Amino acid sequence: MGREELRICDDGGICRQQDVGNVSGYRRIWGGLLLILLLAVDMCSGHPAYASEDGWRRAMMYISGVSDVEDIDEYTAEEFSAFLTSPLKINMASVSRLTQSGLLSQYQTASLLDYRQRAGDILSLSELAAIDGFGEEYAKALSWFISLESSAAPGRSSAYAGRIGNSLILRSSARKKEQEDNIESSHAFKYRLDIRDRVEACVGGKYAYGAGDISPEVLSFNVTYYGRKVLGKVIAGDFNARFGQGLAMWSGFSMGGLAAPESYSRRPSGISPYRSWSGDGTFRGLAADFSFGKLVLTAFLAADGLRELMGSNDSQSVSLVPAVNVGYFGRNGQASFTCYAQTQDVMSPLHSGGGRFMGSSFSDLKCSADMRYTIRGTEVFSEVALDVMSMSVAALAGTRFKAGEHLDMAVSGRYYPAGYSASRSGAVRSGTKCTNEYAVSAGGSFSAGDYVPLAGKEGFGSSVLRHRGVFSVDLSHAPEPRYGTDGPTSQLKLLVDYDLQLTGVVSVSCRVSQRLRTWGEPSRTDVRTDFLYSDGRFSIAARFNLLQCKGTGLLSYVEGGYRDGRYSAFLRGGVFKVDNWDDRIYAYERDAPGSFNVPAYYGMGYWTALYAGARCTSWLKVWLRASFQDCPWLSPGAEERRPGKAEVKLQLQFTL
Repeated sequence: MGREELRICDDGGICRQQDVGNVSGYRRIWGGLLLILLLAVDMCSGHPAYASEDGWRRAMMYISGVSDVEDIDEYTAEEFSAFLTSPLKINMASVSRLTQSGLLSQYQTASLLDYRQRAGDILSLSELAAIDGFGEEYAKALSWFISLESSAAPGRSSAYAGRIGNSLILRSSARKKEQEDNIESSHAFKYRLDIRDRVEACVGGKYAYGAGDISPEVLSFNVTYYGRKVLGKVIAGDFNARFGQGLAMWSGFSMGGLAAPESYSRRPSGISPYRSWSGDGTFRGLAADFSFGKLVLTAFLAADGLRELMGSNDSQSVSLVPAVNVGYFGRNGQASFTCYAQTQDVMSPLHSGGGRFMGSSFSDLKCSADMRYTIRGTEVFSEVALDVMSMSVAALAGTRFKAGEHLDMAVSGRYYPAGYSASRSGAVRSGTKCTNEYAVSAGGSFSAGDYVPLAGKEGFGSSVLRHRGVFSVDLSHAPEPRYGTDGPTSQLKLLVDYDLQLTGVVSVSCRVSQRLRTWGEPSRTDVRTDFLYSDGRFSIAARFNLLQCKGTGLLSYVEGGYRDGRYSAFLRGGVFKVDNWDDRIYAYERDAPGSFNVPAYYGMGYWTALYAGARCTSWLKVWLRASFQDCPWLSPGAEERRPGKAEVKLQLQFTL
């Protein structure tokens, strides 16, 4: 579709916005598409089947606790897609690697390690499903991202082993806008080296559209050494730091909405190497964690602003961010304490403001304590954080439990006062920041009916319950003015998502969300229905979306797909009529792994997109995406129609 940008909307929400439009003179872009696709198909004949394009995304949604792929943030999607190539070896991974993956909760990690110690390696998904904290559905979802590789006899644990692996991803795209003579290009690369599960090195960069510099616009890198006993890992370069429920420390961008019960609590990954196209929102510095039995000590020292200084901004100031986390990880319960600070600039004159603590100048200082306890399927979690600079306390707490054989529930509450700084927070929320918000939430997921065998699948996970769904309600109140208001505001969000598996090849999904608020547009209703036919090889999907807010927004598309042992290809065509930005509609678009594409449709027009993927050899995968969008009609009140655009993207992945 186009380059996607995140910005803060007028209503305080997070908007994905991109250039859209109509195009003329696209023959130079579209001319080579057929040739590229035919070459890819010819190279791939006779090789193993290409992986399902939809299964891993549904698994990612289930693990993340969201009912809609549009609710996934870009970083999460990229991390999950990386496991498709380099799955987590759960029989060989240390506690440090299991935690940093973000695939498992703290309770699941403890249960898995306890089982490995008592019973040896896990040799099947059925065996994994029987471990406390997993279950059949979670094991099915994990199957896309883990490996059951074992080098030990049954009943014994594998010794640490591994191979040397190299992975190189190259991505290049070009786009042509209407009324512009030039064709813009964008490029990205990512290289990862893994040496016997002990050393990992990763470097990535990207050149944005219109960038004329030889050096990448953004560049990220890190080197990680994994220990085996006391030393968990040491990371030098770009890394993420995520602790507790994210109230004090949760680096990187994260979505804050609530849907399924799994979304009510965070899965902290501690420190983990950052493997994205860029290091935006992460730390750059040195980090390490150590295990002393059930105690884990994590510490890091980062330099805020160092990334920009090492790039093209010679005048960027730099401040230091030291942090420490001490955690206890028991069989049924975990607890940890986190503290971090950010100094005033250390490579430029000190600015006025900030505060002083014990004789040193700080611009930010927080401490938090979090806990999680699980017993007989019921989980209780909480976190309390202190913003030392303002002496403001924030807190959240909740529980997840089974209310029946096929009904899971979650209830939570959060207290974020206006004086609490949300500078590095990433906890659940209804707004954009973890501040100025008091809220209560409840939600659940249900299933019922008989099991329906899915066409084209066999063995574990080859059937699903006929009726499945998710529901949630979130009521929040802001005691202080926000988003341009002059007084307190309140908001109510409702969500119902229902899936019906009619037969082994036909399913229907319906999603209804309602937002009521006391500022801006008072009501926003989003109704969407999806129809899917899939026999394991051919698939046809259709969507009808209606959104009522300031006006009425409409969107509909039809997509056909085919995949066999040589390649997969999908062609989508759709139309939209959205007269107001407040009525914008988001729709997930297929793209190559690592390129998460959720554009906002606005205006009156249509679009079409071609997506193809091929596993050419055991060491080469190819993805191609081509899209065209046109807005030939004027929206009411508009003086000119939106310009159009065509885009072509090619991505290669070499795995040696």
